[in-house]
Amino acid sequence: MASSQLMAQFPPRVEDHFWRRKVVNKIDLTEKVNQPLVMKESPMYNQYHKDMDKKGIVVALMEGLKESKYIAYNTDSLDKSLDYNQVMAILAEARGDKKATDASSGSSGDEGEGFDDMSGDDAGADAGGGGGDEWGFGGDFGEEPAAAAPTGAISMGAGDEYAPLENYLLFVEDRIFDKNKSDMVYDIQYVQIYFVDPGGVLRDRAICTFKYNEIMDLLDNTQWKNKFNDAEYRSMREIFELRLFNSYIVNVSNVNFGVNSLEEAQYRKEQLIEFEHHLWSY
Repeated sequence: MASSQLMAQFPPRVEDHFWRRKVVNKIDLTEKVNQPLVMKESPMYNQYHKDMDKKGIVVALMEGLKESKYIAYNTDSLDKSLDYNQVMAILAEARGDKKATDASSGSSGDEGEGFDDMSGDDAGADAGGGGGDEWGFGGDFGEEPAAAAPTGAISMGAGDEYAPLENYLLFVEDRIFDKNKSDMVYDIQYVQIYFVDPGGVLRDRAICTFKYNEIMDLLDNTQWKNKFNDAEYRSMREIFELRLFNSYIVNVSNVNFGVNSLEEAQYRKEQLIEFEHHLWSY
């Protein structure tokens, strides 16, 4: 319990926000450094972590939704809740199953406002955050080639139906500079799952969105595997809040266009780091 409280996110009061931006990040689950997020392993190798889910973050989220531990949200506006059957109907429709259209009516992630399509097609500006476009962001975020399926994951049978969802994740956070503590706070707001066609024909599509504060308990009980040292297995919540993964910026609030290349994404990340440095350096 103590560790849970220690890892919990406590953003500063709004009155203490000196600077704030909402940042959309993309985690490529096919990258080698991010493979532990979707790694599956036989229970026989985990006698010291018997109570943890060992099928990866995507399977854990979908299975938790299936067991009604929490709800998912429509990616268009985040104002409509979705249950497991509705999410699976959206997934079936994304695969090209026309029979699922009626079941998922009004729940698609193709169009709408918000951050639903910031992964590559139409990266729009987020309404949150404050301040102007002091960095001069610009350019269109063009389409990306579909990522290959993870090669390092061990097929365990159960959960294989979620394989098209294990290519990348989006997570949205508020980066807040606390004027009292002179510290940058990374307050994660949402985690979003995307469908990627294994054949590389269909377009990527947002399936559903989860509120981070509702899935923290599940992330606490989901294992992040360290293949170099079994004693250093962590929970997914630790990995997210300690940021032990690689990601790149897709969009920032109050910016008219998204990022159109990995080089630009790295440049934007370095700009944010430099800006943070100048806030407390004097």
